[in-house]
Amino acid sequence: MYWIYLLLFILIVFIPDIIQGSIFNYREESIEELLILIIGGLGFFMYLIKEKQTTQQRQEKIHFQREANRMSKDLTSSYSYIGEINRKLEIFKNISVGLPEWSKLTLAKELELFAYIMSSIKVLTKMNEYEVIFVDTQSQEIIKEIKSNKKVSFGLEKKYFFKKNKKFFETDEWILAVSPNEMEHMSAGIFLKKKNFSQTVEDYEILKAIASQVLFLYVFSERRRQRRGI
Repeated sequence: MYWIYLLLFILIVFIPDIIQGSIFNYREESIEELLILIIGGLGFFMYLIKEKQTTQQRQEKIHFQREANRMSKDLTSSYSYIGEINRKLEIFKNISVGLPEWSKLTLAKELELFAYIMSSIKVLTKMNEYEVIFVDTQSQEIIKEIKSNKKVSFGLEKKYFFKKNKKFFETDEWILAVSPNEMEHMSAGIFLKKKNFSQTVEDYEILKAIASQVLFLYVFSERRRQRRGI
């Protein structure tokens, strides 16, 4: 592009030598001035076109950079999401695989599984105050509570365990996920106390699934005790 500007500049310099005498009754000076104006205007017009192209290219580059940054962030978020899902599946698989037959369920294994489930709830929800609750759906009494902190008082109302069409509840202060099905007239729930009103759980289905698994473990533990007369 710059060689065109150079050519126009040279042409302007040599116009007085190119134009000799008047043409069509126009004075030599007038013709030279007109040609210089035309060539200068042409150069300026070409400069404007080039400047516009440069501006467009700069804007396109900025746009592509923004798109690349957005795609990079989306990709990072996707990897993080996939990693989070894989971690949840791994936790859920470990709970499922760790459930032995009732005849092989020792007290030590039972305590180990309950401890793993409690630590898994903390990892999944990122909450420090929570408990697992077992309720007898016939007598509507709380049979057992396993708390993350024995000193914490939760004060959950039992009525939420008996709502047939809803198994997940959330307020500004707490979250409750109830096992979708009962076992031997028993229901289990995972009760979470929020740190602040904006805190929530992204995947409550896995919480309900863990509630089902912990209910399964509890019922099998009770069967073991009954069969062994413990």
